[in-house]
Amino acid sequence: MKLLLVYPPFCTPTILPYSLASLKHFLKTNLDLEIDVLDLNAEFHKRKFAQYYKRVHETKTKEEYAKLFQEFEKESREVYAKNNKAVVHGENPEYFQEIFSLIHSNKYDCIAFSLVYNSQCFYATALLKELQKQNVTCILGGPAAKGKTLGYGTLLDSEQKTLDFFTEKGVQKKQANFYAADNPLDFSDFSQENYLSKERILPLKTSSTCFYKQCTFCTHFALVPYKEYETAWLENTLKKNNAKYVFIIDDMIAKERLLVLSQICKPLQVEWACQLRPTSDLLGISKELYSGGLRSVSWGVESGCQRILDLMKKGTEIQAVQDVLKESHEAGVQNILYIMFAFPTETKEEYMETIEFLEKNKEHIDLVCTSIFGLQRGAKAFDSPKDYGILEIKESTRTILQGNVTYVVSQGLGNEEARILQKKVQHRIDRINKIPKVFKCSREQVLLYK
Repeated sequence: MKLLLVYPPFCTPTILPYSLASLKHFLKTNLDLEIDVLDLNAEFHKRKFAQYYKRVHETKTKEEYAKLFQEFEKESREVYAKNNKAVVHGENPEYFQEIFSLIHSNKYDCIAFSLVYNSQCFYATALLKELQKQNVTCILGGPAAKGKTLGYGTLLDSEQKTLDFFTEKGVQKKQANFYAADNPLDFSDFSQENYLSKERILPLKTSSTCFYKQCTFCTHFALVPYKEYETAWLENTLKKNNAKYVFIIDDMIAKERLLVLSQICKPLQVEWACQLRPTSDLLGISKELYSGGLRSVSWGVESGCQRILDLMKKGTEIQAVQDVLKESHEAGVQNILYIMFAFPTETKEEYMETIEFLEKNKEHIDLVCTSIFGLQRGAKAFDSPKDYGILEIKESTRTILQGNVTYVVSQGLGNEEARILQKKVQHRIDRINKIPKVFKCSREQVLLYK
């Protein structure tokens, strides 16, 4: 049986697609399948934004590098909106025939779409409609495989369902270990020239899910047992792919695991970035992590108000957050902060408490990434709304994506009030940033901003 794995437009094409590499590795390890991969997101961007691909390797300073991404971000945002609108209106997006022809649907028994971001669902829907006309078997997977896109393929949302799907079609199983040291992840399907980055940055996942799983706004973690992947497997993956820069995509990494990663990366001279909670147990290891190649951390700070942190169940204390940021900065690590405004019942005064927290600690902050809280199905705040002052939840239908969730709070700021307030204080946040805010959408690129 021959299978094609597809990664559709649109998302910023700055880093290799982990989902395709991981899925191919899983399938090849467990099933007797012939598999090809096709990053259509990169193929679209190469055609539409050729001038940026040329310029990215010509930049000589970090200022030029940032300017290129600022121009790209502005132009690409308009392109994505225009093409998504076309799909909603039943029209084909740009380069559709050319992109579709790359699929070679007559060569494959099945085509699988990896949908990681909601923004990929629009172009994917156009492709899936055409494949449906040709009676091609399509399967869908990934965190964004929701909404009306599901009407054009079979959803496989677990490893077991995926294995069952193929074995029921007569594909033979194999007895092999995904995490065996001699079976490392392979990114050789992806040519660096297809990606908008001065250097190749490898995405890597080191565990099955978040070990914490308590944040009441979060739906990112997988509903599977926490498992840390084998150290030798990780090391050999870095070696096999000649990794120089790595963005670790785990939602959370434990202290002991961070130390192991630094021990792996140090002799290989790998520079890496990751995402963490600023907890007190991390104090005392920043210098060791920097020596082991850690260069940037995206910290889930979320708020400068202890009441809100407790309501979010972040498991962090304001003083410890400040201490962690200070130590990390002094070790040479870039600190990127996630901040979330308008968590249910947050008042204007508590909102401003976060602004004051940021200003107080600005010396130790390199970039602030803000967002407005959005209620999502599966989050603890959605499942127990009264515990968070949420009085009413409504869901409105959308043309492609899953329904949009809105809500009413018993007290505190509403989303629109928070947006208005953010416009008024944005200049105060901008003054804190030492890294251009364009890198909020491609945080891995801060590894190259030097």
